[in-house]
Amino acid sequence: MAKPFVFKARLNVADLYHHANHQEVFTTALQKAETLEHFVLKLLGYCALSYEQSAHMNNMAEKQKPDVWLEDEQGYITVALYACPLELEEIVRLSKQFQKLVLLIKEDPEWFEAVKERLSYVENLSIFELESDFINSLSSALSRSLHWDIVIEQNQISVSDKFEYYETHASKLI
Repeated sequence: MAKPFVFKARLNVADLYHHANHQEVFTTALQKAETLEHFVLKLLGYCALSYEQSAHMNNMAEKQKPDVWLEDEQGYITVALYACPLELEEIVRLSKQFQKLVLLIKEDPEWFEAVKERLSYVENLSIFELESDFINSLSSALSRSLHWDIVIEQNQISVSDKFEYYETHASKLI
C-alpha cells in the first residue's frame, strides 16, 4: 500500500464574515483513496469552520465521522461538513444525525438539478458551491509546503500562496 502524501499546513485565515483572524498549523495527508479535489474542499471547509475552537478535520482515520465537524462541550457533533455531493438517501440519513449538515461542493449543476426538488424537506441542510476552475487551480498548485493565506467574505473566498492568487464566488444553493 502506498503511503499518504504528507503536508505541513500553515493556513492564515481571515474570516471577515465571522470577524475572526487566526492561523492554523497542523500536519495532514492526502490519502491514497482521496482525490485532490476532495482534499482541497476539505481544507477549505476546515478554514470556513475554524473560527470555532471546536473544529476538527477528518484525516480519513475515522470513517464514521464527517470531513470537518464542530463539537459541543459533551463531544457531540453539532455541525457536520462533507466536502462532496452526496446521494439523496445519504443526505436524509445524515440530516437526522446532526443538528446542521453542510455540503461544500465543486460546481455540479447536474447533481443539484437532480436532487434540489427533493431536498426541500431537509430543514437543517446548507449546500455551498465553489467554482470548478478555483478548485482545479488549487488542486494543481498543491506542494509539500501548504502555506495559504485565505480570506473568507460573505460570498467570496480567496487563497494566495507564495506564487499565485486564486479567488472564487461562493454560492449558497440551499
